[in-house]
Amino acid sequence: MALHAILIAGGQLPETLRQFSPHATKALLPVQGRSLLQTAVDAAADCELFERIVVSGNHEVADNLPEAAEYVQIGADVVDNIMNAFEHLGGPGHDYLILSPDLPRINAEVLGNFVTRARDMGELCMPVVSREDFLAKFPGATNRFEKLDGGQFTMGSVFYITGNVLRQNMPLARDLFRNRKQVHKMAIFFGLPVVFGMLTGRLTLAQLERRAEHLTGARVRGVHVRDAGIAYDIDDLENYRYINGGGTK
Repeated sequence: MALHAILIAGGQLPETLRQFSPHATKALLPVQGRSLLQTAVDAAADCELFERIVVSGNHEVADNLPEAAEYVQIGADVVDNIMNAFEHLGGPGHDYLILSPDLPRINAEVLGNFVTRARDMGELCMPVVSREDFLAKFPGATNRFEKLDGGQFTMGSVFYITGNVLRQNMPLARDLFRNRKQVHKMAIFFGLPVVFGMLTGRLTLAQLERRAEHLTGARVRGVHVRDAGIAYDIDDLENYRYINGGGTK
């Protein structure tokens, strides 16, 4: 089954980062001479697993679209943005990777490893990175970690999903994407048993997976990823200064 990449590039650049870019769109923020969007498109193109790469964005994105990507206009919200790209690519019958282009250290290897494992494991998958692996790659960097399975974890801004599951679960896809870095919000969405598990410190990845499967009717899996480049996104000035200061391995 064909695999396509959807990059959601409609987000606005935070006010604190406007001084570093001539554009108002976050995906066009330059990091060490290359825009975040170019980095994401290059990672997907170099991976060689994707037949097509589509960027959902505004007029600024259209004017600065990397050569390897196709363009679709953004809609009213992230659901519309995903759906526009989904329909442009032919809808169900394909597999998809949905990627937020704000990952300055994403690359073809980590994308390829995640997608290959995800396709073997489930129909809706997201990367899970431990605090230890994150800080090993980005020592001293800040991120939001949640207690899970006896450790602390963060989630990457990438999702693998089959076409049929995506078509059937667009509202859920919106909530997952919006709250991808905040496990406690995802727990509330998933229901009281998950909230109780989080409050008592006993929440497990398996509990989240089972609840998500109940909500979606799909096989949902968290994929443990060692390369934290899949989970370092730029949300604020501190993130931006760190990644430009050489504080990475």
